[in-house]
Amino acid sequence: MQALKDTCEPFWRVSRREPCPICGKTDWCGINSRLAVCMRVKSDYPVSNGGWLHKLAPGVVKEEVYSPAGTNPAAPIATRNRVYRAFLSCLHLLPEHKKDLLRRGLSEEEIKRNGYKSVPSPAERWRLCKELKERGYDLAGVPGFYQARGRYGGHYWTFKALPGYFIPVRDSEGRIQALQVRLDQPDGTGKYRFFSTPNKTGGSSSGAPCHVVRPEELKDRRVWVTEGPLKADIASRYLGSVFIGVAGAGNWRPAVEAIQELGAREVVIAYDRDKNLKDAVRRAERELKVNLRRKGIRVFIASWNQEKGIDDALVSGCEITVKEERGV
Repeated sequence: MQALKDTCEPFWRVSRREPCPICGKTDWCGINSRLAVCMRVKSDYPVSNGGWLHKLAPGVVKEEVYSPAGTNPAAPIATRNRVYRAFLSCLHLLPEHKKDLLRRGLSEEEIKRNGYKSVPSPAERWRLCKELKERGYDLAGVPGFYQARGRYGGHYWTFKALPGYFIPVRDSEGRIQALQVRLDQPDGTGKYRFFSTPNKTGGSSSGAPCHVVRPEELKDRRVWVTEGPLKADIASRYLGSVFIGVAGAGNWRPAVEAIQELGAREVVIAYDRDKNLKDAVRRAERELKVNLRRKGIRVFIASWNQEKGIDDALVSGCEITVKEERGV
């Protein structure tokens, strides 16, 4: 039937929570907010791959509609952590993404433990959201997810993300507070994007939180700060120290809060070597240093002679020099 082909809103399988409104059964049939494909009750509109199409009266299928775009606060960290962990458990890591992570210096065990997963294709997204909803997860206010409207009305949960792989961004307690995407095809604004839907119905902004990573074996009690969650994951593995990855040099304020939560008294700042060419990065490093010193924290600056980031420097065997900064 043409109406079925033209419908943009996906269909989902009926379940115990949402039985078929036509036959009342909990399996085999499919529904969305406006239509049902019943596999048992005939209508004048047979569907080519089985069943019969039935138009539903408004309100037959309960529709969850959340606050208009731009007004939803982010869900509590406990909710985000549960949803993101369940979401990542449904995904896979493509061979090309695993190869990239191995090239960056991580082992297969570390890749698995850190939870990197590939962004699924657009065709899978509404199905994954439906699965999460059926398992009892509330997606409202979880950055990255939102409610899309079908062409003929009704809403369904989905998400937006460019091709790439997800990097979990954890807080000082190890909870996943956000996801970042390492893009397959970087554009003019960089390689990384936060999984965020600030202007979508039911969605929310991720903000720009810092990432806290703890090593399997602690060898250095100082806390290190660098640029980016993935860089922090890699560097922590090689130095055996707690690393904080900020979302860009200028986003140092969340790092100060995390450092205080960790109770650190000594911090090493390891911003990229291009700070020598970028005034904004040098200024951000200075501001971070001054704010830490005001809180009574000893500050050190790391330097190396090759490679841009400390992660690549460590992987390539560069010598890392650490010097305490005593002045402002």
